[in-house]
Amino acid sequence: MRMPPPKRSLAFRLIRGLLVAIATAYLLMTAAAWYAQTRIIFRPNPNVDLTPRELGAAYQDVTLPLNGDFVAGWWVPSDAPQARTLLYLHGNAGNVSANAHHVLRLRGAGLNIFIIDYRGYGHSTGGPPREKLVYQDAERAWKYLVEERKIPPADIVIYGHSLGGAVAIDLASHHPEAGALITESTFTSIAEKADESRYAYLPTRLILTERFDSISKIGSIRMPKLMLHGEADAMISPRMLQRLYDAAPEPKQMASIPGGGHDDSAEVNPTAYFAALNGFLARYGFRPGESAK
Repeated sequence: MRMPPPKRSLAFRLIRGLLVAIATAYLLMTAAAWYAQTRIIFRPNPNVDLTPRELGAAYQDVTLPLNGDFVAGWWVPSDAPQARTLLYLHGNAGNVSANAHHVLRLRGAGLNIFIIDYRGYGHSTGGPPREKLVYQDAERAWKYLVEERKIPPADIVIYGHSLGGAVAIDLASHHPEAGALITESTFTSIAEKADESRYAYLPTRLILTERFDSISKIGSIRMPKLMLHGEADAMISPRMLQRLYDAAPEPKQMASIPGGGHDDSAEVNPTAYFAALNGFLARYGFRPGESAK
């Protein structure tokens, strides 16, 4: 005669139930993070409430057709003769209007500025934004400058801030003929950024579909590179700047801006910021009246 299995203790059943509940909650949080990742990464604003005109600068609205949608942007010409051109790729939040002041600061360095909104941002149609789509938007902006404005690629600086830095790195990796690459307050990859965030307890490297893996691309970029970062940046660790810089081939320069945060280095410390920027531009022939190298 078989004996009935011994009954599990109450403590054992409570612990087992607790472990099952924790595992279930973890799986649910992981699923929620996978589902919500694009809304966490991309934070577009459709309202363009400030333009260069309100800040005293002439500009032209530009609308570029792309796959049935439109990429909207601003062409902000320099007052300097023979100015080179900077293609400005902004970060994950807001739209072009949130970058209007910095557009004019960079214009003051003697550059034409072309800034776009990714699809789903500002007046650009389409969306919601995705990694592969913002890369397409940047490529469309590049083609506009080279094919429609007939600007020599060597006269174009690709610039990106924060998430836009990852977009700029991707674009530069496909266009070695560009004159230079400038990144500001950008990261190595979304996965590494997640490892330093409140989502570090989740298996982000397994569930991410939006990777922005800049550190795997930077090694192929041989054009002159300037990497700017605020020493007080609380959003992107300066350690990421160092890792990205170390992975990049020469020629390259790195500048940590004392007192600078994630968005305000040029405003908080314009002396250090523009010493680094203008020195880089002059070194590689992007000051007005100089020929690009």
